[in-house]
Amino acid sequence: MTSNFDGWQHMDWFVEIDTLEFNLVAIKSHNENNPDVGAQWTEWPKGLSDFIALPLGYYPSKFDETSKLDSKMESKLKVQWIEFAQFINEHESISLDGNTFTIDGKHGSKFTFDASMEFSLWLPPNTIDEYGPSLRAIRNGARGKSNLGTHMEYLSASHATWKIDTGVPDDGLGWCDFPLHMKELNLKQYEAWSTFIYPTKETFPENLTYLIELLIEDYHIWEILHDQEVKRRKELAEWNEKWPNGRPDDWMYL
Repeated sequence: MTSNFDGWQHMDWFVEIDTLEFNLVAIKSHNENNPDVGAQWTEWPKGLSDFIALPLGYYPSKFDETSKLDSKMESKLKVQWIEFAQFINEHESISLDGNTFTIDGKHGSKFTFDASMEFSLWLPPNTIDEYGPSLRAIRNGARGKSNLGTHMEYLSASHATWKIDTGVPDDGLGWCDFPLHMKELNLKQYEAWSTFIYPTKETFPENLTYLIELLIEDYHIWEILHDQEVKRRKELAEWNEKWPNGRPDDWMYL
């Protein structure tokens, strides 16, 4: 039996519209109290489609490249975003404010990051507005090498992608301690800026789910960062051996 349930009547309209939180709350409002929905959420928000940026994640302008999101992928992503919305709704250790996630790890760590539905990637917390224009220009083919300032802005935005905040303060010299529950790690510190967690799945909702599960577990995430730190130090030693008097100015080739 189908009811006349209207999910928008259950919507929290105080959530900022142009955020991932709004899109996920809209999915929640169409499922959580819907008498036609069982334990597994299934409903995509109906009507008012101009308010929903997902599954593409943004509203294309005339300057944007044509989306490669075909109908099959669109349907797949809708199912995955519904699953993701239910996933975060049912975990007390996950909170979302606008585009910024805060995750409480099982061993006491507190991780934060921004999730950009427009670019399908994560960034350090509260940086989407800062890096958005550069990432948008890069997406449309710009590189800005003719202008040093613009080029460095693009590099900064690119370098911020896939980075999270581990919540560990640095020692004043740019180093952070690995947490006490990771005593078996060989290294005891990692560079504060080097907190990249790279995607391994096919789609953004799958990658977000995987990342958040890692952060909640609060264990393998540190092994990943430790392995990256070992590799980074090895590469640095090799570079310093190759160029003992300093590396050449190669920024234009980055």
